[in-house]
Amino acid sequence: MPRIIQEYREEVKRKIVEAAFTLFLERGYHGTTMGEIAMSLGVTKPTLYQYFPGKEDLFAAVAEQARQKFKGTLERSYAGRNIRDGSAALFDALLRYVPRFNGMYSEMLLLAARNEHLRTVLTQDRIEDIRVIEHFITRQQETGLVSRHVDPRVLALACDALANGLLMDVMIGMDTDEARAVWIAAVEQLVRTE
Repeated sequence: MPRIIQEYREEVKRKIVEAAFTLFLERGYHGTTMGEIAMSLGVTKPTLYQYFPGKEDLFAAVAEQARQKFKGTLERSYAGRNIRDGSAALFDALLRYVPRFNGMYSEMLLLAARNEHLRTVLTQDRIEDIRVIEHFITRQQETGLVSRHVDPRVLALACDALANGLLMDVMIGMDTDEARAVWIAAVEQLVRTE
């Protein structure tokens, strides 16, 4: 395939994913149809299906885009900072982003109970999210920010569970400052370099 055609296809695919992401956040996954996504882009539904065989596949691409944004947020939060300041920056960044995403993700979990393909997509999404955190931790062990005695996978799973739990608690009324303080103290204890 000529390079220019491939670049065009990638650009169209990127625009479809961005439109789907916006609509999924605004209307929810179930409340968004492929027809609405196509209409928002000024294309036909068959055009979407040339790029994504179904809405579950489109959601997988949306999840990948969100993961790449998270990866950048993770890197920026800790760049040039100690564990305390980096953890605070990460928590604040997640506070701005997660409430919008958690509503959609909660809906996805409920729908996945009856949709095997969606359940597979969500399972793969979680595996990849944890892998991003695990790789980040491994790199931080090389710099000395995180103890080499810590198992990167266990720490990735613990930090993910802790962050998600605290962010959910904030969404239902926990004081933000208290949640941030718990997050920072817990991360400091988990990554201790002594």
